[in-house]
Amino acid sequence: MAIADEIVLEHENGFDSSITNAIMSLDSPLATKIFETITFFGSSTFLFPAYSLVIIYHLLKKHWKLALDVATIGITSTALLYVLKSIFQRARPLDPLIRNVTGFSFPSGHSFSSFTFFGMIAYLLWQTQLKNSWKILTTIVLFLLATSIAFSRVYLRVHYPSDVIAGFCLSMIWLMISIWLLHKFDKKVPNPAG
Repeated sequence: MAIADEIVLEHENGFDSSITNAIMSLDSPLATKIFETITFFGSSTFLFPAYSLVIIYHLLKKHWKLALDVATIGITSTALLYVLKSIFQRARPLDPLIRNVTGFSFPSGHSFSSFTFFGMIAYLLWQTQLKNSWKILTTIVLFLLATSIAFSRVYLRVHYPSDVIAGFCLSMIWLMISIWLLHKFDKKVPNPAG
């Protein structure tokens, strides 16, 4: 990944510095409160129950395969994030606006996890019989929410811009690979009714 090579491994910080400095000009107590609220929706405190509710919903509907797919994406994405953070071990910015933020910085877990979760929700939505206009509108809202969460991490100075961009790119790649693999696995499983 070019971002990891140029910015994290080569320590080229010009990109991060220029964007961070521009965002710092937006600082205000109100904005900080707003982004503290927004960032919550990318945290494990929100996403773990959210994944659980989606899984339970599909179990109650007897959509066993979908429930398993959601669980698989949630577990594997968490494992992948942990591995990548352990590999790169990038330190976080030194002047965060919120406290008690621990762990490594690259890639952004909030960015990766929120784009993965809300992207998965959008994908599931497109498998329903809902009108296309509602699918499009909801997909846009979900994408904007995930983008706001990613932006909040830079505003709150707990991540560098390159962390959240990497989180987004990784999420899109991981979702496409996961969905492709799950569909491919579906085709290999014999149908008992067939």
